[in-house]
Amino acid sequence: MAQPDLTSHHVNYLIWRYLQESGHGEAALTLQRAWNLDPQSLSFAPYIKTHALVSLVQKGLQYHELEHSVDPDGNPTAFTSSDYFFGPAPLEPEPEKGRSGPGEAGVGTDQAPVSPTTSKVARDGGVINGHLTAEAAVPQPAASTSVKKARKSDRGEANGDEVPMDVDSNGVATENPPAADGSPATAEMAVDGDGDVSMGIRPDSQDQEPPAAAPPTFTLTTGHSVGVQITPAKAADLGPDTAILDVASADHVTRALWRPKDPTVVVAAGDSFCSLWKLSSSAAPVQEKLVENKGDSTCVSAVAWDPLGQKLAVATYNDMRGSITMYDVSGNAVDLLPEVPRMITGLHWAESGSHLIVVASDSRISELALWDDSLRPDEFPSPHVVDGSIFDLCWLGPNQAFASGNGIVYQCDVDSSIHVSKTFSSGNDRPWTFIRCVNAGTSSVAVTASSANATLWVPTHDILVDGAHEGDITAIELKPNMEQQPLQSLVLASSSTDDTVKVWHIDLESKTFNLIHRLFLGPTSPALASTFSPDGFALAAASKEGLFIWNAQRGGTPLATWKAPEREERKEKKEDDEMSSVVNGHNGTVESVPDRSLAWDTDGKKLAFGFGNQLAIVNLQR
Repeated sequence: MAQPDLTSHHVNYLIWRYLQESGHGEAALTLQRAWNLDPQSLSFAPYIKTHALVSLVQKGLQYHELEHSVDPDGNPTAFTSSDYFFGPAPLEPEPEKGRSGPGEAGVGTDQAPVSPTTSKVARDGGVINGHLTAEAAVPQPAASTSVKKARKSDRGEANGDEVPMDVDSNGVATENPPAADGSPATAEMAVDGDGDVSMGIRPDSQDQEPPAAAPPTFTLTTGHSVGVQITPAKAADLGPDTAILDVASADHVTRALWRPKDPTVVVAAGDSFCSLWKLSSSAAPVQEKLVENKGDSTCVSAVAWDPLGQKLAVATYNDMRGSITMYDVSGNAVDLLPEVPRMITGLHWAESGSHLIVVASDSRISELALWDDSLRPDEFPSPHVVDGSIFDLCWLGPNQAFASGNGIVYQCDVDSSIHVSKTFSSGNDRPWTFIRCVNAGTSSVAVTASSANATLWVPTHDILVDGAHEGDITAIELKPNMEQQPLQSLVLASSSTDDTVKVWHIDLESKTFNLIHRLFLGPTSPALASTFSPDGFALAAASKEGLFIWNAQRGGTPLATWKAPEREERKEKKEDDEMSSVVNGHNGTVESVPDRSLAWDTDGKKLAFGFGNQLAIVNLQR
């Protein structure tokens, strides 16, 4: 059976795996973002062994040597240093790099320990340009035995005068010192009949049972990024690649959301409007108005796309009743759900399927109802009623959800309806404003935050942190792809009006929050919104009229920034706001926190930033 044709996917996958195994997690993730967001889903991925690229290149170099060792008639010929694939000049040994350099104090702190069985390659010997650095007892074909021996004795070591090298766990080559007599260190490795090098297996263990193959190593779970992958000293300016849309006249953008798997459709919504924008690289953006301010008291209270991007649910409130209208991607109303007798404050689609949890809440009671869009009942399903307000809700898989209220977090089971199965009490009435959920191994984890109290709480594991920030918390976000991370590597970002975004490690076993990054936006620049990119590579935060993007692993200096251009009307409004501060707070004045929204598209290549009555579309592809 013939081997399949080599494609760019094969080559990219081998490079991607090599970068991970060498510890260059950031470079691997950059390749992943530009090529394939899920390389492990490729059909051939389960068959690729550890160090496959190195093994394949070694075989290629050995074939290159054999090809130049015989003439067209099959007779042995002299093989000199000028015939080496990489040329006769020796490669200068690279000085050993530390685990972190200047400005990299936090590098690698959210990575799992490196396994010594997979991180050390050729620990007691080296292979340079495909050649062993010392003799190994390997059976060779009789016709080429004399040629091989003569060639090895002529050069003494591989490809010139290089010093044999090791590869440490972060992919940095380190010098292997020669023996006392000046000869190269003895290489304790073997080569099989196909020319494969045994990766650090000593001769006396060759006849032992080989260890089980290590599972595939996922990006950013092993090693440390080194070399050129240092956060740039100066942040890139995103201004040239940003388009600004005027989406409202007198209202403010409070929500921005991309259509799933479609970077050409984005929705902007405020209290009195909702519009759908179709973007094009060759034409002006086209706006479809779904709800607009007609001078009545209708307000938009919630907006959400279904997981396939086929329907956009828009909740409105008027005359003490809430209603939900479904729109298609062209902006046409395709369905109207039954009304409910209170404001709909939340629309939450399951990650897959047709289930939508509808939250209707006021100051006295809240209702949780499960709508199945595939069944479309004539009446709204009977809700589960809880006392007090529900501030936020998140799904955890297809059959569980968590909701946060005043002093309580509710664990809900979802089947044909939704009902509370367990409650967690914080012992006080503080409002738990935000909640996020994740599965960590076999454990369900819910993380919530109280905005005004600047408190973080993990009710499922009884972890409470008071005074997490010096100002109000404006957003929390769990780093995506946690199912690929070990239990102790749960990562949370929290933003605050104290001008910072903080990145935490949550250790569920020791029940602690460990601060790993404190990202500063600048004086009087409150972080009003923050969110991770879909792959967890980047962390974005918004101030009043600025945007900051960091490498989520490294922190430090932002990778890129953007500042909204000053407009006369905005300048005048800012002056008016400063003159009309409300006399009711600390030191006699309190400044209201403006609404800001951030949303990544599915590919993580565009950001929608809602500020004032405008929406900035930031293109990150370059």
